[in-house]
Amino acid sequence: MNKFVKKYIFFAAFWVIAVLAAVLFLPNISQITAEHGQTKIPANMQSQVAENIQKHWGHHISDTRQVVLVYNNGDKKIDAGKQADINHTVSKLKNNADYYGIKGVTSANENAATKKQLISKDGTTELVQLNVSKKDSVETMNNKLKKGAKTSNLKSYVTGSDVLNDDMRQSMIDGIKQTEVIAAVFILIVLIIVFRSPIVPLISLLTVGVSFIVSLSVVMNLAKYMNFPLSNFTQVFMVVVLFGIGTDYNILLYDRFKDNLGQGMDKVEATVDARKRAGKTILYSGGSVLIGFFALGLAKFSIYQSGVAVAIGVVVLLLVLLSLNPFFMALLGKTMYWPAKNLSPKKRGSRIWHFLSSHSVAHPIIAIALVLVLTLPLIFFTGKSSLNYDNSVELSDSLPSKQGLNTVQQHFSKGTAEPSTIYIQSKHKVNNEKSMMEIDRITRQLKKNKEIKTVASVTQPSGEPINQLYLNNQLGTLNSKMQQANAGLSQIQAGANGGSFNADQLKAIGASAQSIGNHLKTIQGVSGASTAPGQTSGQAVIAQMQQQATAMGSPMSPQQLQIVASGLQNVSSQVQMQQASAMSGLQNELTGIASDTQNIGNNAQAMGQQLQGIQSQLTQANAGLNKINQGMQQSNEYLTGLQDSAAAANTFYIPNQVLKSKTFKQSLNNYVSSNDKITNITVVLKDNPSNAKSMNLVKNVQNQVKQSLKGTSLNDATVAIGGETATMSDTHDIASQDFFRTAVIMLVGILIALMFVTRSILQPLYIEGTLILTYFTSLTLTRLFSETFLGQSMLTWNTPFFTFIMLIALGVDYSIFLMMRYRETTDGSPAERIVSSANYIGVVVLSAAVILGGTFAALIPSGILTLIQVAIGVIIGLIILVIILPILLPAAIRLTYQPISFKRNKNKA
Repeated sequence: MNKFVKKYIFFAAFWVIAVLAAVLFLPNISQITAEHGQTKIPANMQSQVAENIQKHWGHHISDTRQVVLVYNNGDKKIDAGKQADINHTVSKLKNNADYYGIKGVTSANENAATKKQLISKDGTTELVQLNVSKKDSVETMNNKLKKGAKTSNLKSYVTGSDVLNDDMRQSMIDGIKQTEVIAAVFILIVLIIVFRSPIVPLISLLTVGVSFIVSLSVVMNLAKYMNFPLSNFTQVFMVVVLFGIGTDYNILLYDRFKDNLGQGMDKVEATVDARKRAGKTILYSGGSVLIGFFALGLAKFSIYQSGVAVAIGVVVLLLVLLSLNPFFMALLGKTMYWPAKNLSPKKRGSRIWHFLSSHSVAHPIIAIALVLVLTLPLIFFTGKSSLNYDNSVELSDSLPSKQGLNTVQQHFSKGTAEPSTIYIQSKHKVNNEKSMMEIDRITRQLKKNKEIKTVASVTQPSGEPINQLYLNNQLGTLNSKMQQANAGLSQIQAGANGGSFNADQLKAIGASAQSIGNHLKTIQGVSGASTAPGQTSGQAVIAQMQQQATAMGSPMSPQQLQIVASGLQNVSSQVQMQQASAMSGLQNELTGIASDTQNIGNNAQAMGQQLQGIQSQLTQANAGLNKINQGMQQSNEYLTGLQDSAAAANTFYIPNQVLKSKTFKQSLNNYVSSNDKITNITVVLKDNPSNAKSMNLVKNVQNQVKQSLKGTSLNDATVAIGGETATMSDTHDIASQDFFRTAVIMLVGILIALMFVTRSILQPLYIEGTLILTYFTSLTLTRLFSETFLGQSMLTWNTPFFTFIMLIALGVDYSIFLMMRYRETTDGSPAERIVSSANYIGVVVLSAAVILGGTFAALIPSGILTLIQVAIGVIIGLIILVIILPILLPAAIRLTYQPISFKRNKNKA
């Protein structure tokens, strides 16, 4: 056994051990993809700033997922019985909140506002909004909720952005399984046809399979332990690229090996020569592909960065093909091509490529012009097209989460299932009257936008204003109380005009008069004296006074009190007159009575004077009351006008006692963070939250909120918008920027590599020009195909990028195949050499293109729209490439090295 065989036996043993280790240490691909495969956006972009703020929210919604339960009763309204069933299901979920990880529930039966928001206008559909913790994976959470949310006689769905994204991941995994099987069967059939042997296809699949398993294990372990960039597309593109170009390289290698055997070389010699000649082409081609995919590592976008995994796969592929293939070739020799016996090289060539290349070098300007006339209009048309950023189009309508989303969009606004959240993070607490007023002002501004369906905030938790917290409502209450005050003032004024006084003072006067009457009764009974004719009886005067005194509990005017005083003076005079005809025995008593009576008279006079003073003061008080009343009426008129004005209707004011009340606490818990420095505003858009219109809208909303807070108590606040729309908006921005940047890096890298391969400066430019022309043309035709046959008028947002990467990185292989053959051909002029090379290599390129196209075609059954469109784009691109490559490159070679002379032939003149 020679050294060569021993050497490659060692390589074979090495790869056997590598495969066993790869399988043994291969992590759970589904779990790794779920944990590390989600789109990662730079931390400084608004959706990520919002996500970071949300993580520090506190309360029950910190670090939770938003999930929507959808209940639908077909075309019929949900009746009372079915509503009771839904309520029972919601109660069951609440009672088992720990099991489901539920941190918050918003259902229609909570109040009138939620009923309006969560039950469709036609009454057939009802939503339940959940905040669910991230303790379980999305898949586990989804499975639990699907079982727990089931309600008899109603269709129930679990949906939301996280659920949809996870279903896409699972669909991708299922699609990959189909792709692997379909690709393997297709490659096997094509290789059997090409080589007319079952052994060569098996060896080819084995070597490519080894490279795929080993490289996949390496990538997944790097993702697990070193945070290597990963996406949902990583594994599927590793499959199609490795199996596609791996088979192409094998065809090149096996074809050269077969020719060597047919020329009489022994199997070792034929292996060495094939590895040297074909291996050089494989290394050059693989190196160009490596540069293309490694260039993706310089991208900022995680999905683009994940393309580096394909580069790792290509490295392993090259190592396997150039070390494991020689083992089988040197071991089997001619047996590889069983049952074929005659391996003598036959004259072969591609009639199509010979025809195209020969006519191209004959008429290079016409050939180039014809290609440009057919392709440039399509390129111009491509530039005017927009892309679809709605990830839900990736999913099959048969998935429950997609059905739930479709149901929501049919019966509510399209944005209901995926609302946007505006976060306002201040450096000070926001649970105060000033901040609340600004938040409410922002809320009302947003509600004026015709593209927004509902806006909910701490001041409008149900999406509707709380009337009691606005100035016009509060002024209405104040006006009512002012009217009561006016009525009271009128009563006081009426009393002042009537001289109303203290009843206790007047009762004292009545008591004194009663004492006079008792004394006079005694005198009258003893003396029996009578009054003089024409005079009023003292006894009558006192009776009059007693009547007045008895009525003194009622208001008494100053004039009436003056009469009392005069009456008392008259009584005093009568007593003095009667003292003269009295008996001398009663002199002392009468003297005392007279004295008492005189004192009463004097007191009454003094009281009269005081009451006259009070009367003056009452007159002044009445004038003051008139002024107060007039002022109150003017205030009432102003407040009434203010109440009816727009200013009062839009002015938010929350009293401190309301702010700290138990009633308002629930709103604070939902819309203000636990440290009281962050508030959020929930916005539901009318349109699809993932289309270009909505993405522009959230940008404008963010800028509007920032501008509105300038110069206010929240001037220092950080404003960021989270949710699916904001994420897609950021994805659009970073993808657009990164696509151009990455494409330039990739093209420059491949250009430099081609200069080393072709040892020319112009030829790499011809090659890249051909590839770019192919890309733009295929993109337009892919869009037309998608619209015509798939019912999708737009390409998904990542279809152009992946199509570009695949066509440029893989299409360069066929250019290198052609140019390497051109370098090896030394006989004839440059035009003759390029035609001969095209004729010879055309068979290999066409076979390779069929294999690569068939491998990508295996993506179509996956059901993922991006994979379907990328597959169509690559297949169309390959068809275009194998047509224009033998036209443009030969024409360019002819014009470069054998310029056309336009001088007139003198002999024919």
